[in-house]
Amino acid sequence: MPLSDRIRKLAQKFATPHEAHGSGSSRVGLETGRASQTESEPSMALGEAWSVSDAQKIMAGRVGANSYKVNTRLLDAKLATAPIPTNAWWQNLIVESGDQPIVMGPYMIKSVNESLVVCAPTAMHANTFVASAWHDDWRMDMTGSTRRVVAYDSVSVTVRYEGSVLANVPLVKGAVFATIVLEAPTVIQLSTIHAIIGVCAGDAPGSTIVQLNNGSTWLMWCESNVVLRQCGMSGLESSIPMQGAVRLALVANGASAISALLSARTAIPIGGDVSINATNETAEFSIAWKVRGSGDLLMCAQPHHQHVLNAEWMDDVGSYWSSKGTLRVARGTKWQWCEPIEPLGFAGQTELCAQHKEKLRELVAIDACALADSVLPPDPYFFGKALARAARIALIADEVDDPHSRDMAVQQVAEWFEPWLNGSNSNPLVYDTEWFGIVSSSGLCDAHADFGQGRYNDHHFHYGYFVYAAAVLAKLHPEWATCHRDALDIFARDYCNLNTKDTSFTLLRCFDIYEGNSWAAGLFPFADSRNQESTSEAINAYYAAYLYALATRRPQIAHVIRGVLQLEARTARTYWHVDDICNVYPHEYSCDKAVVGILWSSKADYATFFGNNPEYIYGIQFLPYTPATALLIKRAWIEKIWAPYLQRVADNAQTDAWREIIDLTYAVVDKNATLDRIARISSHDDGNSASNAYYWVATAPEP
Repeated sequence: MPLSDRIRKLAQKFATPHEAHGSGSSRVGLETGRASQTESEPSMALGEAWSVSDAQKIMAGRVGANSYKVNTRLLDAKLATAPIPTNAWWQNLIVESGDQPIVMGPYMIKSVNESLVVCAPTAMHANTFVASAWHDDWRMDMTGSTRRVVAYDSVSVTVRYEGSVLANVPLVKGAVFATIVLEAPTVIQLSTIHAIIGVCAGDAPGSTIVQLNNGSTWLMWCESNVVLRQCGMSGLESSIPMQGAVRLALVANGASAISALLSARTAIPIGGDVSINATNETAEFSIAWKVRGSGDLLMCAQPHHQHVLNAEWMDDVGSYWSSKGTLRVARGTKWQWCEPIEPLGFAGQTELCAQHKEKLRELVAIDACALADSVLPPDPYFFGKALARAARIALIADEVDDPHSRDMAVQQVAEWFEPWLNGSNSNPLVYDTEWFGIVSSSGLCDAHADFGQGRYNDHHFHYGYFVYAAAVLAKLHPEWATCHRDALDIFARDYCNLNTKDTSFTLLRCFDIYEGNSWAAGLFPFADSRNQESTSEAINAYYAAYLYALATRRPQIAHVIRGVLQLEARTARTYWHVDDICNVYPHEYSCDKAVVGILWSSKADYATFFGNNPEYIYGIQFLPYTPATALLIKRAWIEKIWAPYLQRVADNAQTDAWREIIDLTYAVVDKNATLDRIARISSHDDGNSASNAYYWVATAPEP
C-alpha cells in the first residue's frame, strides 16, 4: 500500500479521540506542563523524562551569560525568567529591533511600535527560488504605543501594545483572520499601500467589505458592530472610538467566501494545546485550538496537513497562496492526525549477507585503526561529526562480529567525548543563563563563531551527532554511559526536551509542530523569517535522541521522539524534495531540479549557506548516512530523479566526498551499481567512512 494511502487510512482511524492500548504507548502534552493519563496511556511523568538535574550543577561551574541579551522591551520580563524559545517561528519579534516579519499562514505580520502591518503575500518566483512578495496590505496605526511578547505556546504568540493604544494581538498559525483585540476605546485607523476602490457594509453587524486596486477584496469585522468608512484614497477609520476585536481576512473566493468568513467572525483563535500520543506503530498528533468566542473556527492547513487530516474542508472559502504550497481551509476546533511508524533501530533495513560481512570486517578494521591518527576539530559541529563517525564504526564492527575493532572504536569515542563532558577541551561548552541552553565558549561572546552556535543556530544538527555517539556508547559500553548519564542527557535536553517541568531548557527547541519541520535559525532576524537547510541532519538529531532513549531504557521518551522523527521526515519529503510525496512548487522552479536547498518560512531557495555547487545543494539533504536515511530516501523518488539530476550532479562533483554522498542515494535502486560507483571514491566526508558507506549500501531497503 502506498505511503499516502496508509496515512489517509490511519487518519480516518484517528479522526475522533483515540486511546492507545497496551503498555507500549506514551502521551505527552506540550502546553499544560503535565502529561494526560488514562488507564491505557501511561503519562510521561518526571521520572520518565531526561534527567531534570539542574544544568548548572551538571556543568560543574561552566556557566556564563550570553553577550547577546534578552530584550525585555520586546519580551515580557516575566517570560525571561524561564527557558525561552530560541528557534521559534515567531523569533523575529524578539531579536534585534523585532521589526522583521513572521509568517502565520496565510498572512505575514510585522509588529512594530508605531504600527501592526498585515500582508497577504503574493507569489514571486524564478528558476532558483519561490518567495513571498511583501506589501503593506494593511497597517494599523499604533502611534504612541510600545509592544512586547506577553505569551506563547507551540502554535501561537501574543503581542501586547500599551500606550495610546491598549491591545492584544493573538498571532496563531493558520488563522484565516488577522486579529487585534482593543482593550480600551480607540478610533481605528487603517491604511494600505494600495488604492481603495470600493467600500460597503457587509451582511453582518460590524462587517465591511473593501476592494483594493490590486484586485484583492478584504472582509473587516469590528466586534463592537462599528462599520468602517473610507478616509482618503488608501485609509479606513471608525466613526467613533471602539473596543473589542477588529478582524481582517482576505476574501479568496467571492461571495461564498464572504458568507463562510462571516460565520467564523466571532470565533477567535488565541492559541492551542498540543499533544503527541505514540506507540510502536503510530504517532498521533493533536492540536486543540483555544478559541475566544463562538461560531465556526476556520484555520488554514498546509499541504502536509491536507494529506492526513480527516477534516471538514471549507472549499467555499477558497484557498490561499504560500511559498510551501496552497493552503486549504478546515473547520473545527481540534486537529488530529496520525503518522505511521516505519521500522527503525540501530541496524540497517536489511540483514547483512556473509559476503557483505566479510567485506565490512576488512573495511571496519582499517577505519577503526585509523581513528587514533584523527585530528579533532575544536568546534562542536565538526567535532560532533567526527565523534558520530567513530561511533558508527564501532556499531558496524559490533554487527559484523569484530570485537577488536569495536572495542578500539568504543574506547576512542569515550576518550574523545570526555573532554567535552568535563570542559577540558579547547572550546568548552557552557550553560548559558541568558537564553537557557548549552553553547560553546567561543559562541558565548561571538555571534558568528561555530556557525552561530552561541546564537542557537543549528543546535539539533550539532548536538544530534553527540547524542548519536552517546546512544552507541549506551548500547556498547553501558557502564561508561551510566556513569556519565546526566552529562550525556544534557545534549538531548538542549534540543529535544519534552518536559515542561525542566527549568533548564525550552521545549523541543527547534521543532515546529504546525509546520512539521525544525527551524535551524536561532537568534538572528531574517526578512524571510526562519530557515532550515539540512533536513537530513535534523532527522539524524531525532534519530539519535530516539536511539539514546532506547539504549538508556526510556521507551516512552523514545516513542514520542520517534513520532517527531517520522513527521520531520515526511515534511522533508514534502517541502525539500521536489515531486517526492507531491510537488508543491511552480513549474518555473521545479522543472529542472529535485530539491530545495534552504527552506525559509516564506521562501524556498535552490542554494546553501556555504556555496551553490549542485552537489552541495543536493548532498546537504542526504548526509549523514545512517539507518534513518531510509525514512528520507525512497526508491520511487530516486528512480525518478537519478538519470536527469543525481547522476549528473555526482559525476560533475568537484570532490570525492560530495560525489560519494550523491552516489549513495542510488543504493535504494541498485546496490551492485552503487558499490561499483563508490569503488572509485578515495576520500570521504568528515562524517562518513568507507565502512559506513559500504554498510549503507549493503543494508539499504530492498526494492
